[in-house]
Amino acid sequence: MRQASALVPAMLCAWAMPAMADTAPEWRPDGMSDGLWVERREVRGSSYDEFRVITARSLDLSRFCDAIFAKGRDVQSSVHFKKRELLRETGTERWMYEQIAVPWVSDRDYVMHTKLEAPASSGRCEVSFATENDPSRPPVPGVVRIPAIRGHWAAAPMADGRLWIDYEIFSDPGGGIPAFLARGGQRSAAVDFVKSVIARVGGPVACAPASASLPSAGTAAAPPAGVPAQSEHAAADRGADPRP
Repeated sequence: MRQASALVPAMLCAWAMPAMADTAPEWRPDGMSDGLWVERREVRGSSYDEFRVITARSLDLSRFCDAIFAKGRDVQSSVHFKKRELLRETGTERWMYEQIAVPWVSDRDYVMHTKLEAPASSGRCEVSFATENDPSRPPVPGVVRIPAIRGHWAAAPMADGRLWIDYEIFSDPGGGIPAFLARGGQRSAAVDFVKSVIARVGGPVACAPASASLPSAGTAAAPPAGVPAQSEHAAADRGADPRP
């Protein structure tokens, strides 16, 4: 019996070790930009960081959700793209082929799968996005296929009536761009895109949030009930084009 009981701690450790290994690195504060709280964290197996942008604004949940997942809207035109094609879509999913021009380096392309995980009618809004391989759009000569873009939007009403917004994004731009050169651009692109979505909904681009809504430097952000503190859909852990 003593031998059997002695195995229990060892078995518990063996079970615990894989769980610990799967735990994502902690988010680290990365400053404020126009009322947007920014965090970043390392991604295992990659030299590129994942970014998180958080804010609380006086916005309508339905309008905001429509802005980040609007079926059939703005599919054929955007100043950010050389080419953008709707491959297929349903009421809750969309597959897009997108080709972008990047200054000083080769153009990039990818197929993006965007999914409405929770509609505004549920009391919150969640949208996930990730690049996928699609046989209908093979690699194009002279264009670098982006290895990975993935992320998640989450939004939910707060007790004070404002909307909590959480945007997470990871991207590997490919083509051998050093992480230390890409990091600043990836951070700025994530912040600028959140600002553009807020402006699209009709909210102020710059806003100094109340101290109760966002954390002070060195503390962790805590979302309202219904919004995951760490994205459930981005756990399957984008710079050049930070949008769904």
